[in-house]
Amino acid sequence: MRAWDISPVAFMVGCTALEVPLFSVLLLARRRHRDVVAVARATWRQLVAFGILSPLSYILVLTAITIAPVALVAPMRELSVVLVSLFGAFVLREGSPVARVAASAVVAGGIVLLAM
Repeated sequence: MRAWDISPVAFMVGCTALEVPLFSVLLLARRRHRDVVAVARATWRQLVAFGILSPLSYILVLTAITIAPVALVAPMRELSVVLVSLFGAFVLREGSPVARVAASAVVAGGIVLLAM
């Protein structure tokens, strides 16, 4: 972001402008796209929330990178991997909770090493 001197929002809008047509074509090329439409109709609120919050979180990371050194921002970004893994294990009751917690501990250890 610093090297190109562009705003995080402009970068994200540019990326999204390229991704949406590409993914739309790929989705329509699938034979079962009617199933996707049915799921989208049933879960549209969650999809809208994800569609707003996911790019917003990335914009916040890009903004943080323009303000602080990448060496400080990157470990904090990886913390989301740990939190999502633990959320899946304990809240959503996804499979292999021991493996998820162990993997989260490895990632958390890496974060600590990066932050040193």
